[in-house]
Amino acid sequence: MKTIINILLSGSALLLSASCSKWLDIMPQGMTTEENLFSDYSGYRSALNGIYQQMSSAPLYGRELSWGFTSALAQYYDFGSMSTSQLYTYTEKLDYENKEVLDYLENIWQTAYNTIANCNALIAHVSEADPEIFPYSESGEREMIYGEALAARALMHFEMLRLFAAAPVVDRTSKAIPYSTSYPDRVPTRYTTEEVLEKIVADLEAALPLLEINDRNLDALKSASTRFISNDSRGLFFGYRGTRLHYWAVKALLARVYMYACDYEKALETATEVYESCIDWFPLTTYSMAGDVEGAVKLYDDIIFASYNQYLTQNYNDVMLSSLGSTSNFILALRNPIGRFSTSTDRNYDVRFAYCINQPDAEQQPDLYTSSKYVLYTSAGGSDVDYTGNDTQGALIPVIRMSEIIMIMAECKARGYGGGSVAEAVSLLSEGVCEERYRRSGAISADDFNGFMERLDMEMWKENIGEGQYFFFLKRLNSPTLVSTTQTIQMEGKYVFDIPDSETNLN
Repeated sequence: MKTIINILLSGSALLLSASCSKWLDIMPQGMTTEENLFSDYSGYRSALNGIYQQMSSAPLYGRELSWGFTSALAQYYDFGSMSTSQLYTYTEKLDYENKEVLDYLENIWQTAYNTIANCNALIAHVSEADPEIFPYSESGEREMIYGEALAARALMHFEMLRLFAAAPVVDRTSKAIPYSTSYPDRVPTRYTTEEVLEKIVADLEAALPLLEINDRNLDALKSASTRFISNDSRGLFFGYRGTRLHYWAVKALLARVYMYACDYEKALETATEVYESCIDWFPLTTYSMAGDVEGAVKLYDDIIFASYNQYLTQNYNDVMLSSLGSTSNFILALRNPIGRFSTSTDRNYDVRFAYCINQPDAEQQPDLYTSSKYVLYTSAGGSDVDYTGNDTQGALIPVIRMSEIIMIMAECKARGYGGGSVAEAVSLLSEGVCEERYRRSGAISADDFNGFMERLDMEMWKENIGEGQYFFFLKRLNSPTLVSTTQTIQMEGKYVFDIPDSETNLN
């Protein structure tokens, strides 16, 4: 009897030597038969939960697509004094032939396509399921599961496209990655970047009406204090909507996809809908709001969708302190954030510096700074503050925020879409993001498009410390350099990774 690909994920290891085509085809012995798993509603719930668990694992949002690999690529960390045996040193050097980098890419690819295979298995069954087998069919339980699986499939393909294919601004017509929609998929076909983007958009758009039934006006989504807890009378499965691909998360991700595709008109339209419909639900965390948080600060009020990993703090701590010996060499020390927050006003009043960056050993290492989004270090020994007052923030890995939605709107306006102008874009970025993040007025200025983009670049860096999006921002624009305060790196040929060797037989 055929078995499903380890959907329940009870701590099992991925078979990282297997190719994507094998993941999409072969069903290794798992925990339950496919027929039994989908015999009642509980199996559908377990299958969806397993997909989210995979998405939050270390090869994906739990590390490499957030504070790990993609942040190292974007030069957030200072490895100048580190031994080359330490994690991410070859990644930071953009040495894509090194085994360290190749291993990261292999793990990312295999885990993403395994997740896609699980999405396809769930979609194949839930699309044909009788709604009446679900206890809350009247409020759209079947549709919610179906919509989230479609959205997860689209999101995983989008992440693979952003890593393993050229940005659309460079090349839309070359073969990119497989887009798998069947289970099992014995011969996954590679499509062009243009075709993959069309399929991603189609899946996200198909998910929206399915999710709208439950989510469009769901009270639990209307504040961070409710969307990251279990507070639904229908039970645990319906709680924690902020960590699920709910309606507004999918709409926000659709705006990101349109922006990456250079479809600025649709990006502006979609982002504006998200902003106008629910800015009050996802307000940017201000200085005073952050001051009420004990421990690390995620600025979680404006997180539209976050991945959830209960071991996040431990995993981050293990990497951060992996190089500590007799001296305090934090391996994820930030690369001179003083250069990004260049004035004392920035550092005193900007919540992103004041609460999200700290000095673990200010007396002995006054130039060493680390991110406080995952662990707030209070001493050279690496002890951290427990989440005694706000433990709901501890396990969250931000994937998309309202601040990004505002910046999408601003950039589109600066490009002249929607009748916009640079002046309007400057006002939107200043009032929508900067002044919300500052304790005092954070007005910015720019005389032309290039000046605006320079300031947008700065705000993207500040917003995305430890979140993995800044590298993709630069790639989307095909920015010729990655710039820090200490070095400029030419990026020609460095934005696209080779598909892992195990996939060279793909069509």
